[in-house]
Amino acid sequence: MLNPVPNMKKTKKVSADSGAGHVHGPECDHGHGHDHDQVCELRIRQYQPADYKALIGVWKAADIDLDDTDSLKAIEHNLKRNKNGYRIFVAEAQMVDARTNTPNGKPRLAGGVITTYDGRRAYIYHLAVHPDFRSVGLGQALLETCEHQAQLWEAKYLRLTARTNASRAAARKMYEESGWKADQSIWVYHKTLRPGMK
Repeated sequence: MLNPVPNMKKTKKVSADSGAGHVHGPECDHGHGHDHDQVCELRIRQYQPADYKALIGVWKAADIDLDDTDSLKAIEHNLKRNKNGYRIFVAEAQMVDARTNTPNGKPRLAGGVITTYDGRRAYIYHLAVHPDFRSVGLGQALLETCEHQAQLWEAKYLRLTARTNASRAAARKMYEESGWKADQSIWVYHKTLRPGMK
């Protein structure tokens, strides 16, 4: 039997001064050397309402198209109405003293994703990692979390819609390396039902 997804222990530690694992942001000391005793601890957990502002910031930084269905009110509505078929997972980054294992500062939201289930298929939406935290495995960890949740739902299929522009090349590479295949037999149509709303 699969373990439940809530607050999964998907933790990865990356040296703060190592190439791909380098964390740009308030913790970064550009050009002045790095504290080799600092690591960035990464964890996947379920979304909490207090995460909303930071999550929207991640999505905007990742150039995710947002609309009124991504408002705090809409998300809270979906979480309450679809308790068994709607999940949001977030990736959290925490700088930690490697010697004492003591956290330094507050955790920072570094990524997020929505996954839903319609009784047959599970879907992935808004998979994003903040540019400051890419190339450390967070996108892969979020994908695996969604796959695990889909298995808990006993979904037969898991689908993900991705944009085709050049800026998504790294994401497409990650999908393919994770065993995902582009389905050339499907055309995706869309129709706006509320023209006056963003």
